[in-house]
Amino acid sequence: MPSDHTHQHDPLERIFAYRAFDLRDRFPQPLETVRQALECLQSDNAYLPDMSGEIVAYLRGGRAVPIPEHLFIRQVGNSASVVPKSENDRVCNAVDTWLRETLSRENEDTVNASTVRPSRLNILLDQCDPNAPEPDDIQAWQHMGEVGREIIEAPGREDIWDAAVKAMGEVNARRWMKTSNPKLNGKSPNVGIEKEPMRVYELVLQMNTGAG
Repeated sequence: MPSDHTHQHDPLERIFAYRAFDLRDRFPQPLETVRQALECLQSDNAYLPDMSGEIVAYLRGGRAVPIPEHLFIRQVGNSASVVPKSENDRVCNAVDTWLRETLSRENEDTVNASTVRPSRLNILLDQCDPNAPEPDDIQAWQHMGEVGREIIEAPGREDIWDAAVKAMGEVNARRWMKTSNPKLNGKSPNVGIEKEPMRVYELVLQMNTGAG
């Protein structure tokens, strides 16, 4: 029966792409597997992935599932690190299991994909083919000198991250950057920083003065 066949579909078939994020958003391309996203965070190109690393699974229908960081970031005391490559099989199996369980629930833990790094969503949708060439603006961004970026986007992600660490310490800064904030219309600072970097920076400065 068609209904039985539909019921047997693997929930992972709903996922059409993955994304890896680091502090400088150096991985704009969509990826076919969670292993590829994990390897991005493990690569030499990743910038402070232990502090800001995220992996997101994008679903057909405009939803997204942020994958819990404890599955791929190891926390020991006040220090954190992305799991070593020797553990990739275990991590990928654990993520697949978690995703199947999450996507099988009636009230699944998904978010509107447009709230996950919204300025990059259109690029993701345009690049469902992982082998497609990157748009000219993304290539220009990736080859732009660091000084140029800081001038154009001051305060930059690094400025905000450094200020957050000074205000609350690394562990709390990581948590704060990824937690929804009512002063950012419910968005996390990691998301709000895309369009309102100055607003996020002001929130961090308020913490230093005790006003935040």
